[in-house]
Amino acid sequence: MKRKEIFLVIALVAFGLIYQAVEKGRVRFSRDFSFYANDRRPKGTRFTEFPGKETRFPEVSRIRIENPAGEVTIGRSSDGQVHLASRVRVYHSGAEDLAAAGRGAEVRTGLAAGTLTVSVQAPTPFPYQRLRILLRLLVPAGIPLAISNREGDVIVRDTGDDLHIDQENGNLVLENIPSRSRLLLKNGDAKIKGLADRTEITAAHARVYLEDVASLSLDGRHGEFSARNVSGNAVVEMAYGRLSVDGAGKLQITARHGNITARNIRDGAIVSNKYEKTLLENVNGDIRVSSRSGRIDLRGATGNAVIENSYADIAIAGFTGASLDVLLKNGNLSLSAASVSDRVNIKSRYADLDLTFASLIDPTFSIKAVHGRISSAPRLGLENFEEKEEMYANRAGQKPAILIHNTYGNVRVNVTD
Repeated sequence: MKRKEIFLVIALVAFGLIYQAVEKGRVRFSRDFSFYANDRRPKGTRFTEFPGKETRFPEVSRIRIENPAGEVTIGRSSDGQVHLASRVRVYHSGAEDLAAAGRGAEVRTGLAAGTLTVSVQAPTPFPYQRLRILLRLLVPAGIPLAISNREGDVIVRDTGDDLHIDQENGNLVLENIPSRSRLLLKNGDAKIKGLADRTEITAAHARVYLEDVASLSLDGRHGEFSARNVSGNAVVEMAYGRLSVDGAGKLQITARHGNITARNIRDGAIVSNKYEKTLLENVNGDIRVSSRSGRIDLRGATGNAVIENSYADIAIAGFTGASLDVLLKNGNLSLSAASVSDRVNIKSRYADLDLTFASLIDPTFSIKAVHGRISSAPRLGLENFEEKEEMYANRAGQKPAILIHNTYGNVRVNVTD
């Protein structure tokens, strides 16, 4: 066999292996992003419901609910007892024996040492295409709740203590929860409002909307997340998604492929992001932002700021604070500083800098450009000189001290009244 033929055989074998790997990856990707597996969708749109008898339970101190497929709705009880009503919903095409289709499915309860357990007994494996179990409960205030639900929605309003929800393939609604909440979400939408204590969320392939929560800890993947009016701190770790925060105490974000927008942060922000843009607006307190291959926009910040970026631009507008430190590689910087009392320190490579300062009375300037040009407003009175590939512009004065070192790029400095 000739050398060319051997090479062709090897190339064909390699192509076949790569093709199979790609196809398997596509299947896995589509499975990961599908909201419901086909074998769990209800079979048809027609259904008949079989209601169970309503039951009351006095002297309950804790509730655990496990529903393999259905819906859980919980409201507040006014008589100090737990009320439970259930329905078995059977999907059909109209010709089947409904009793046979729902045979063996029932809601079981157990009360031991004050703990009420609600579970579902059904044929194994569970007939997801035929059955859904609907649970309705009224619960007194102050009772811890643990809920596990699949293939349906969970709704909890005005009650619950130490709330723990494990929800998959369905939506979640929480309103006016007076205690700490721990939520595990996958494949669905969550609308959450009025949580009086700490909220901890782990979410994947989900859209989460929060409003009026005490504090937030969020771990999100592949989704869209929005938080408004967080009275305390917000800590977020996310990847492959979109995040919007409007109103929080201190903000801390660690992200990868995360599109981030944060506004009205009261006590400072620490943000680390890669491959997507970051926008911070109206942030009070110390700020530290680092990114790679993602644009950084900082608007209306008040406090000390440290900004680091590479392979993307930085835009800073309306900055007011004591000090600003910028480290930039392979991107451009646009800076508009309303007031700086102490120091501006910029180190950059392969960048063009466009800097505008206001309220400068007697500043100190020390600018160095290597393989670049410096241009400045005449009213600044900078002394300029060149040495081979280096250019300098200096001015002796008081505060603030504006220190700039740029390599392979131009520096433009302007001043406004």
